[in-house]
Amino acid sequence: MDFKGIWENIKEKVSPLIEKVRDFYEENKMLSLIIAGLVALLLLCIILLIALAGKKKETPVVPGTVLELTETLVIPDGPELPKDYTASRTPKERWSEEEAQKWFTVPSQKEIDSLSKANDNLINEITGAAP
Repeated sequence: MDFKGIWENIKEKVSPLIEKVRDFYEENKMLSLIIAGLVALLLLCIILLIALAGKKKETPVVPGTVLELTETLVIPDGPELPKDYTASRTPKERWSEEEAQKWFTVPSQKEIDSLSKANDNLINEITGAAP
């Protein structure tokens, strides 16, 4: 590696920047001093932040906050399912007449009217907000 060549390359690229900073300082001395002070203050704040973040405070252990078990934990049994309960089933394409008679109940006129009224209320609520 050619350190002298690298140094010359860096110097070549940085010298116009330094020249611009000097020109700015000559034209605006007060503004340059304010900017330099703010940059110094920012660097000081960063150094303080790093110094304070590096210190770790150990929190004291409060008596009674550590859980000490006297016996081993036991997982309780889950709820028991009824004898004829089926968790899943394979659906059939069609029900037989016996199954349909067993599970299907014909709704009464009162239930039909109640469902109709609930549907009408829902429709009125939806269309009532429409312009």
